[in-house]
Amino acid sequence: MPLEMPGNSYNFRLDIGGEVVGVFTDVTPPSARVESIEYREGGGAPAVRVLPGRVIYDPVVLRWGFGLSPVLWTWMTASMAGRAEYKDIALIMIGNDGEMQTGRYNMFRCLPTACSMSELSALSQSVSIESLEIRYENLERILA
Repeated sequence: MPLEMPGNSYNFRLDIGGEVVGVFTDVTPPSARVESIEYREGGGAPAVRVLPGRVIYDPVVLRWGFGLSPVLWTWMTASMAGRAEYKDIALIMIGNDGEMQTGRYNMFRCLPTACSMSELSALSQSVSIESLEIRYENLERILA
């Protein structure tokens, strides 16, 4: 079996609810961790055993140039108004050819929970960046 080259971090797209919603400068990728529950066995055994606890999913943060995605702002305002609009999101890694899917993370029951804009300065020549933090309830990784 031949070794494959690792994927590039700059070739990706994000599908929200089944549609590509914009171009992002960067995405803090999904991650998960399992809390550990430690306990000592009875009978005076010195060993500490470990059981898996709850799964914690760290938020995904999307960043893009200011004003490019009214879809995301509309989604966030629904959350701010107390109307949860859950959507499924797919972070899709794209191969060097620009077409082939090399891997994918599916996040389920996603909800935007924070938004912000980069600091503004009349002395700066940088692009203004918006960001959106998204929480999710389940994660699935698929290799191509």
